[in-house]
Amino acid sequence: MTATTPTTSRLPKPLYAVAGVGELAYRRLQKLPGQVEALRERITPRVRTLREELPGRVEALRAEMPGRVTTLVAEARGAYDGLVAHGEKVVDAARSRRTGETATAKATALAVAPAKAVRKAVKKAAPKRRAPEA
Repeated sequence: MTATTPTTSRLPKPLYAVAGVGELAYRRLQKLPGQVEALRERITPRVRTLREELPGRVEALRAEMPGRVTTLVAEARGAYDGLVAHGEKVVDAARSRRTGETATAKATALAVAPAKAVRKAVKKAAPKRRAPEA
Protein backbone atom coordinates (compact mmCIF):
# COMPACT_ATOMS: atom_id res chain seq x y z
CA MET A 1 0.00 0.00 0.00
CA THR A 2 1.49 3.34 -0.99
CA ALA A 3 0.75 6.71 0.53
CA THR A 4 -0.83 9.20 -1.82
CA THR A 5 0.53 12.70 -1.96
CA PRO A 6 -1.65 15.70 -2.65
CA THR A 7 -1.36 17.22 -6.08
CA THR A 8 -0.94 20.75 -4.72
CA SER A 9 2.61 21.90 -4.09
CA ARG A 10 3.55 21.83 -0.41
CA LEU A 11 6.34 23.67 1.34
CA PRO A 12 8.90 21.83 3.49
CA LYS A 13 7.71 20.92 7.01
CA PRO A 14 10.29 23.10 8.79
CA LEU A 15 8.82 26.15 7.04
CA TYR A 16 5.36 25.31 8.38
CA ALA A 17 6.86 24.80 11.86
CA VAL A 18 8.47 28.25 11.74
CA ALA A 19 5.19 29.82 10.60
CA GLY A 20 3.34 28.09 13.43
CA VAL A 21 5.84 29.21 16.06
CA GLY A 22 5.77 32.76 14.75
CA GLU A 23 1.99 32.93 14.94
CA LEU A 24 1.96 31.51 18.50
CA ALA A 25 4.58 34.03 19.58
CA TYR A 26 2.51 36.84 18.06
CA ARG A 27 -0.55 35.72 20.07
CA ARG A 28 1.48 35.62 23.29
CA LEU A 29 2.96 39.07 22.63
CA GLN A 30 -0.51 40.52 22.19
CA LYS A 31 -1.27 39.54 25.81
CA LEU A 32 1.94 41.12 27.10
CA PRO A 33 0.69 44.68 27.76
CA GLY A 34 -2.07 43.38 30.03
CA GLN A 35 0.36 41.18 31.92
CA VAL A 36 2.78 44.06 32.41
CA GLU A 37 0.01 46.23 33.83
CA ALA A 38 -1.06 43.48 36.23
CA LEU A 39 2.52 43.09 37.41
CA ARG A 40 2.84 46.84 37.99
CA GLU A 41 -0.21 46.76 40.24
CA ARG A 42 1.19 43.85 42.26
CA ILE A 43 4.80 45.00 42.47
CA THR A 44 4.35 48.43 44.03
CA PRO A 45 2.93 47.17 47.35
CA ARG A 46 5.45 44.31 47.39
CA VAL A 47 8.37 46.74 47.00
CA ARG A 48 7.08 48.84 49.89
CA THR A 49 6.80 45.75 52.10
CA LEU A 50 10.30 44.60 51.21
CA ARG A 51 11.76 48.02 51.95
CA GLU A 52 10.24 47.88 55.43
CA GLU A 53 11.31 44.28 56.10
CA LEU A 54 14.82 44.47 54.65
CA PRO A 55 16.71 46.09 57.57
CA GLY A 56 15.34 43.54 60.02
CA ARG A 57 16.15 40.64 57.68
CA VAL A 58 19.70 41.91 57.21
CA GLU A 59 20.23 42.11 60.98
CA ALA A 60 18.83 38.59 61.45
CA LEU A 61 21.17 37.26 58.78
CA ARG A 62 24.14 39.02 60.37
CA ALA A 63 23.35 37.33 63.68
CA GLU A 64 22.71 33.94 62.05
CA MET A 65 25.71 33.76 59.71
CA PRO A 66 28.49 32.91 62.22
CA GLY A 67 26.48 29.91 63.44
CA ARG A 68 25.73 28.77 59.89
CA VAL A 69 29.37 29.08 58.88
CA THR A 70 30.45 27.07 61.94
CA THR A 71 27.92 24.36 61.07
CA LEU A 72 29.03 24.21 57.45
CA VAL A 73 32.69 24.01 58.44
CA ALA A 74 31.91 21.16 60.85
CA GLU A 75 29.93 19.32 58.14
CA ALA A 76 32.77 19.79 55.65
CA ARG A 77 35.29 18.45 58.18
CA GLY A 78 33.07 15.45 58.84
CA ALA A 79 32.73 14.74 55.12
CA TYR A 80 36.49 15.09 54.68
CA ASP A 81 37.21 12.76 57.61
CA GLY A 82 34.80 10.21 56.12
CA LEU A 83 36.59 10.38 52.78
CA VAL A 84 39.96 9.99 54.50
CA ALA A 85 38.73 6.91 56.40
CA HIS A 86 37.34 5.38 53.23
CA GLY A 87 40.56 6.14 51.35
CA GLU A 88 42.63 4.50 54.08
CA LYS A 89 40.53 1.34 53.75
CA VAL A 90 40.94 1.35 49.99
CA VAL A 91 44.72 1.77 50.24
CA ASP A 92 44.96 -0.89 52.96
CA ALA A 93 42.94 -3.29 50.80
CA ALA A 94 45.21 -2.64 47.83
CA ARG A 95 48.28 -3.23 49.99
CA SER A 96 46.83 -6.43 51.40
CA ARG A 97 46.23 -7.78 47.90
CA ARG A 98 49.90 -7.21 47.16
CA THR A 99 51.14 -8.88 50.34
CA GLY A 100 48.92 -11.93 49.80
CA GLU A 101 46.62 -11.76 52.81
CA THR A 102 43.94 -14.40 52.99
CA ALA A 103 40.52 -13.83 51.48
CA THR A 104 38.99 -13.67 54.96
CA ALA A 105 41.26 -10.83 56.06
CA LYS A 106 40.52 -8.97 52.84
CA ALA A 107 36.77 -9.33 53.34
CA THR A 108 37.13 -8.04 56.91
CA ALA A 109 39.14 -5.01 55.73
CA LEU A 110 36.52 -4.15 53.14
CA ALA A 111 33.43 -4.86 55.26
CA VAL A 112 32.50 -1.20 55.51
CA ALA A 113 33.35 -0.25 51.93
CA PRO A 114 30.53 0.52 49.48
CA ALA A 115 28.82 -2.51 47.94
CA LYS A 116 30.33 -1.93 44.52
CA ALA A 117 33.86 -1.89 45.91
CA VAL A 118 33.14 -5.05 47.90
CA ARG A 119 31.95 -6.88 44.78
CA LYS A 120 35.09 -5.85 42.92
CA ALA A 121 37.37 -6.91 45.77
CA VAL A 122 35.69 -10.30 46.13
CA LYS A 123 35.91 -10.87 42.41
CA LYS A 124 39.63 -10.04 42.44
CA ALA A 125 40.31 -12.12 45.60
CA ALA A 126 38.63 -15.25 44.22
CA PRO A 127 41.12 -17.76 42.81
CA LYS A 128 41.12 -17.88 39.04
CA ARG A 129 39.72 -21.09 37.62
CA ARG A 130 42.03 -22.79 35.20
CA ALA A 131 41.12 -25.33 32.58
CA PRO A 132 42.15 -28.84 33.65
CA GLU A 133 45.39 -29.94 32.09
CA ALA A 134 45.17 -33.03 29.93
